[in-house]
Amino acid sequence: MGTVVVFKGIKPQRLNVDQYRKKILNAMRKEGTQQRKVLRKTTRTWRGDKPKFETAIGLSRQRGGGATVTTGPGGSKKGAQKWGWLDEGTKIRWALMSGDWRSKTTVGHFGSRKGKGRVVLVGKRAFRRRGIRPRPGIKARNWSQILTKQRKRPFQRAMIAAMKAAAKGSFR
Repeated sequence: MGTVVVFKGIKPQRLNVDQYRKKILNAMRKEGTQQRKVLRKTTRTWRGDKPKFETAIGLSRQRGGGATVTTGPGGSKKGAQKWGWLDEGTKIRWALMSGDWRSKTTVGHFGSRKGKGRVVLVGKRAFRRRGIRPRPGIKARNWSQILTKQRKRPFQRAMIAAMKAAAKGSFR
């Protein structure tokens, strides 16, 4: 007696691209929230002009493109400029501080503590008028680089988890 073999075609389900996109974008938004939370620590004790940290997310549709989350200072122009000087450092400083000056931030550290001292003189014109040479620049705090390094692995894990969740819900 012979066996009967039946072949049945399995029709693949269509990939739900919107599901993937939604999960990935939500994970990216959460990452932006985390980055803003960390960066806000750098200006916690500042008075006056403070930057408002903003996040831009991007998801490339091209093959090989990636997901990017960029967070940086925005809002007040003066606040954002001041934050940028501290993050990147400067070559020279057109400000003279009092002898008891203590900065609120330190190189390579997220956070802002209580500072001390005051600004005695500021601006090129004021320096030149008094015949004072510019001061050594601000040491770069490198917050952007440190944040990128700290958040790289958690971001990668979040993207993998988002893709797995999307794959689970994508095919029915």
